[in-house]
Amino acid sequence: MGLLAFALNVTLDGCCDHREGVADDEMLRYWTRLMDAAGA
Repeated sequence: MGLLAFALNVTLDGCCDHREGVADDEMLRYWTRLMDAAGA
């Protein structure tokens, strides 16, 4: 069976709306490195 990995961004006030926040290049690099480190 394959590995399923996912991440969910949550703001400090507990909001998990995908429309909040800006996914700039730095943030995308951060999440890519995080998923790579997790073996995903």
